[in-house]
Order: sequence, then structure tokens, then C-alpha cells
Amino acid sequence: MADRNDLKIVGDELIVVPRGLDKLWGFRKRIVVALEDIAAVEVEQRPLRVATGWRGPGLDAGLKRSGSFHPAGELTYWNVSGLGPALLIQIRGGAPFDRLYLSVADPEAARTLIAEAIERANGQQVAH
Repeated sequence: MADRNDLKIVGDELIVVPRGLDKLWGFRKRIVVALEDIAAVEVEQRPLRVATGWRGPGLDAGLKRSGSFHPAGELTYWNVSGLGPALLIQIRGGAPFDRLYLSVADPEAARTLIAEAIERANGQQVAH
């Protein structure tokens, strides 16, 4: 799967920066999530099989999803390309989204990085 997002931990926040044209297609230059608001970090093995609901605004073309999607009363953000696994971040309270699906170079390493940052910041374990 293509590496379509850069992830950074800055202080007590996770910052997601879409790469290249994904900023345009997904209508986001960056997404900031407080570490304390992350409920779970997982690796979704087959993200393109996950129901997305209606799209808007964003792109859903072939093996590419980028933007906001609205499944069953939720708001999710996708920036996924290809058939491989993606990082799934579940957010408490839905701010700015309920879930993020992200193509990253190494989803398992990214999951571990975020989970460890949450444990350091909050002194608690995150589901994974």
C-alpha cells in the first residue's frame, strides 16, 4: 500500500499530514487529534472492504479513497490507496472524526508508535 500520510507526535497531539494531491482530494491539509481522545489504534487488514456510507467531500475511485465518509451516522476520514493494510484510529467523542483510515509505510510500526505515545501521555493503555 502506498505511503500517503505522514504522522507526527507533537506534545500531546497526533498530527496527520496527507501527502501530495491527497491534500486536495481529501480536503484536508492536516488533522490534529489529542492523544487523550484516541480510543484505539489498530491495523485494518482489508480497508477497502469496510463500508464507508456516503462520501462527501472526497474521492472514491478504484483503489483510492480520500476524504470524508459518513457510515451509519458517523464521520470518518479516509486517505487510503491500494489493497494492503491501513492504520485505523478510533477517536472518542468524534472530534474531528470518529475514525481515521490511513495508508502509512508500516501500519504496525505506526500503531505501536501511537499506542506508546498515548501510554506515556495518559499513563493508560490503549486498545489495539
